[in-house]
Amino acid sequence: MKDETAPCISTYEQSWNHLRLITSFGCWIPMPYIPSIEMFLTEIENAIDSRLYYIALVLTLTVPDVCSALESENGRAHSTLYKNWCRKHLQQAFPSLTPEDCYSLRCGVIHQGRMGIPGRDFARVIFTFPDSGLNVFHNNVMNDALQFDAVRFCQSIISAARAWTFIAAENPIVRANADNLVQLRSNGMPPYIVGAPVIA
Repeated sequence: MKDETAPCISTYEQSWNHLRLITSFGCWIPMPYIPSIEMFLTEIENAIDSRLYYIALVLTLTVPDVCSALESENGRAHSTLYKNWCRKHLQQAFPSLTPEDCYSLRCGVIHQGRMGIPGRDFARVIFTFPDSGLNVFHNNVMNDALQFDAVRFCQSIISAARAWTFIAAENPIVRANADNLVQLRSNGMPPYIVGAPVIA
């Protein structure tokens, strides 16, 4: 006879693979998500917590690349896919930053170490940091510069990516590409390395 009071830990772990519990109107609802993308998002949050804001910005600006590559049939990123992802998932968060601006910012920060947006009215993009007075300035146009709070900028893109994962997790192309996504593999990656954590 089955013991109805016995905990079902193993059943829970098997049943909830690739699902995350979220609350909605006071109820817990299982929603699909992509566990492997969490490494990127958690690393950004860890960088913010350590006040490594430049590292956080660099990683954050790659998030639309990763998400749009997961959606593509060949699993590769492309400027058009990046801009389309930004258009669909970031426009409300950043009304003054067009998808083209975001891509230009990504290229500048990651590849050239600069914060300008060539060909636009904005000569600079300025990221401010949290201060001891808890003053926050975010999403502003200052003369010919766009200004963002670094933490809020990163958090907005992290939130957009997490919201996207709940929708994208049902997409078979995304699920297939996610298996190849760089991630922390705590027990190694057989047959290459076994029993030691790797990023692979």
